[in-house]
Amino acid sequence: MLHLIGVRHGAPLARQVAASFLTTQRAGHEPQVAPPQRDARLDPRVAEAIARMEAALDAPEPMAHVARAVGLSPRRMESLFVQYLGESPAAYAMGLRLQAARRMVTDTRHPLAEVALRTGFASPSTLSRAFSRRFGVAPSVLRRQGAG
Repeated sequence: MLHLIGVRHGAPLARQVAASFLTTQRAGHEPQVAPPQRDARLDPRVAEAIARMEAALDAPEPMAHVARAVGLSPRRMESLFVQYLGESPAAYAMGLRLQAARRMVTDTRHPLAEVALRTGFASPSTLSRAFSRRFGVAPSVLRRQGAG
């Protein structure tokens, strides 16, 4: 099934679907998604960049800093992300942050201001705009739908 999702909708969505079914218990400081190093097809530098992004959801690093930290130029990191993941590093990082926000909106009662803060958005309205663009529904509406 993951292969079909990947073929029809892209590898990033297939990885998100796979990660949503992993239910191992992790320590509080560990990322909530499966470590990208488990995907042997990923370039190790891309996996390391993803791990850095996951570790800093609340305070995203500039992509140039991430690239330098993993031994790449920003341009090379961009091309590797597009090659392996089908999207830019910035788009991938935004997806990670929005997925984390979605989990918080549906799984917790944290106020949207706290969700925004924990996922690196400057304000609840900034989160709401990005969230609505990605998921087609505002976080407050999704929360109300889940409660009903």
